[in-house]
Amino acid sequence: MKILFLQKRCLFPPTTGGQIRTLNVLRHLARWHDVTYLCNWLPGDHAYRGEMEGLGVRLETIPWREAPRGSFGFYAGLAANLFSRFPFNVNKDFDPRLHRRAKQLIAENDFDLVVCDFVQMARNAIDLAGPPKLLFQHNVEAQIFERHTRQAASIARREYMRLQWKKMQRFEGMAGRKFDAVIAVSPQDAERFANDYGWDHVKVIDTAVDTDYFSPRPDAPRTNNVVFVGSLDWLPNEDGVRHFVREIWPAIRARHPEAVFQAVGRNPSPALQTLSREEGVEIVGTVPDVRPYLAEAAVVVVPLLVGGGTRMKIYEAMAMRRPVVSTTLGAEGLDVKPGRHMILADTPAEFARATVSVLEDPETAERLATAGYERVTNRFSAQSVARQFESICLDTASATCESRLARPEQARVCRQPSQPVARTS
Repeated sequence: MKILFLQKRCLFPPTTGGQIRTLNVLRHLARWHDVTYLCNWLPGDHAYRGEMEGLGVRLETIPWREAPRGSFGFYAGLAANLFSRFPFNVNKDFDPRLHRRAKQLIAENDFDLVVCDFVQMARNAIDLAGPPKLLFQHNVEAQIFERHTRQAASIARREYMRLQWKKMQRFEGMAGRKFDAVIAVSPQDAERFANDYGWDHVKVIDTAVDTDYFSPRPDAPRTNNVVFVGSLDWLPNEDGVRHFVREIWPAIRARHPEAVFQAVGRNPSPALQTLSREEGVEIVGTVPDVRPYLAEAAVVVVPLLVGGGTRMKIYEAMAMRRPVVSTTLGAEGLDVKPGRHMILADTPAEFARATVSVLEDPETAERLATAGYERVTNRFSAQSVARQFESICLDTASATCESRLARPEQARVCRQPSQPVARTS
């Protein structure tokens, strides 16, 4: 099967949940099929060309620059978006040059399928004529803005988020109907798509983890570190870390003054970095490899109040055999049992008590770590989930082709997709 895969960015270094999820699928899909990967290319991405091409994809890149988050240009873009009918992140991810190149590639190649990764990229894909189109939906994006609206501390922020919520709700509902199929990452997301947008063409895949990369390190030193891992330039993560430090951490430190909270993830804002002034708090920021921090964690925390999709950071911690404490929303969409694979706690007091219980009781920590590890490694390996994704790709290409062959005027733009390469590794 020949696939044109549209993404906004390079997948390396994999520092966001979206990059990791896509990478877990693509590293296998590109071994089984002929994949052309079309993306925008930031100046610093040149160092990763070899890794991208090493996936086995044909790499097509369009140069791109964007205003750093928190810069004057970034805020100017937010202000200008007040007058646009599209959400801010949809406008930001649309590139007319990438759109034109996608059209050229389709004209020059017999693609069986176009995959659009994230609805924010959909403006680049929804009017592409020719092969069937599939939308990979990592989140219910409107739901994230809705939750930001409800959690916003100021009136100005609340009203801006409300505007983004309504814009995204209109755009997301419209865009999904332009695709022949949609892949969701949890049954909860699929149900929301059906209820909110009336979509009846949604398929669900599990959340994968690379269990070869994220694996236990029994020789790692034991510490009293409480660790959060996630992209710190993603607003739900920033809000979650701030909430943890202000509302939960003081109670933990009162019981364990030697404990250290580490927030690990790319591009923390200046405002978030100021939290390092608090006793026992380290805003670590960008690191080349998060695994040493996970390996040394006494407990991994996911104190999210806003979010969507599924949190791969939980499965990654479990794959490294570390105990996890999360809010219910933080573990949303994951096939795990509270109390067995992890602890769920939603109020600051409950979250603090749960974290302390893991710090103080080695048997509880080991029981959670073992159960989580066994759950993830037995069911959610990257290759098994990539096969789920591949099956939906094949079904979408075949079903759409059969439908078009029934209409003579469409037959010329359709060919039956080739079957996957028979590989087991």
